[in-house]
Amino acid sequence: MKKILSMAALALVMAGCSNDDENVKIDNGEASNAVAIQISQKVAGVESKAAITPGADMLATIIMVDGANSSASNPDFSSFTPKTQNTLTGAGNNTLADDAARANVANTEFKAQTTAQGITLTPTLYYPVESGASAKKTWILGVAPQGVVNGLEVAFSQADGLQDVMFAEKQDAGNGNGSATPVTLEFKHKTTQLTFVAKLTNDDLSETEWKDQTVGVKSIIIPNAKVPEKLNISSGNITWTDKEITVAGCAEALKLTSCKPSVPVMIASSQSLIVNIILSVGNKTITYNNLKVKNSAGQDLATVEAKSHEITFEITPPKKAEGATLIEASAKIVDWTAGDPGKVEIK
Repeated sequence: MKKILSMAALALVMAGCSNDDENVKIDNGEASNAVAIQISQKVAGVESKAAITPGADMLATIIMVDGANSSASNPDFSSFTPKTQNTLTGAGNNTLADDAARANVANTEFKAQTTAQGITLTPTLYYPVESGASAKKTWILGVAPQGVVNGLEVAFSQADGLQDVMFAEKQDAGNGNGSATPVTLEFKHKTTQLTFVAKLTNDDLSETEWKDQTVGVKSIIIPNAKVPEKLNISSGNITWTDKEITVAGCAEALKLTSCKPSVPVMIASSQSLIVNIILSVGNKTITYNNLKVKNSAGQDLATVEAKSHEITFEITPPKKAEGATLIEASAKIVDWTAGDPGKVEIK
């Protein structure tokens, strides 16, 4: 009995994402002695302007892990070795000789939906070849974006705060005996999402130091962000790496209403958040560093995994002191001067 698995490949819409050649295998062969696993997917908790939203194309890696024996209640991660291609042998080149001949890592592309939709795997993933009472059970899980599978870790090619890392926890797919039931993978966000907007609290600049100037946001910096580097498929835990992230500011001059939201960034959730902002005031650049983001109660904003947070900069132009004279300053550098040359003699 042969069943063909249909999955739409999880394509990633994130800027800077690319497919990993190690995980891309074109496998058009079908095994005649094995049952293909049927999988559907859905995306949970999709909201606001996340990098992955309903209707977006996504790329993901789907991983299959067998149990140690027919009575196992969990996958045997300790015996897992990534394999990206089915090895078909026999007279018709269409037989899986044993369980080790099966691929256990596949790619998929699909439209992100909050209701389950069938997807297609490349290559096809098959249940264990052994049948009957001794047949092993197998489990299926998923990771987005696609990455390099090395042991139990999926390493991402980009660590820039623009990767919407999602994880679909392991699902029991059974052993394929009798009627194979499609497995539903539910992908969940593993980071918090931040977007930034800005506005003026007062657009009358006549009594301020910014009189007759146009005010804009050049950029916003998150100096100590933690971004995903790799994900452990056994635990779902992420290894993070420190990164300074710069987000482009508002394209238009600031007004009393908020400008359009920035490009979303995805980083580790935290109990507090420090940001810098660089403003353009006329032809001058003004920088504000080490600003603590507060919540509506005036406490430190705690960012939460799988939640999107819109952060608003409320900018009050500084008032000009009456009867006082502004200090004007300039700056310059002293350029390098040549020192004594050196040499190395080799004889």
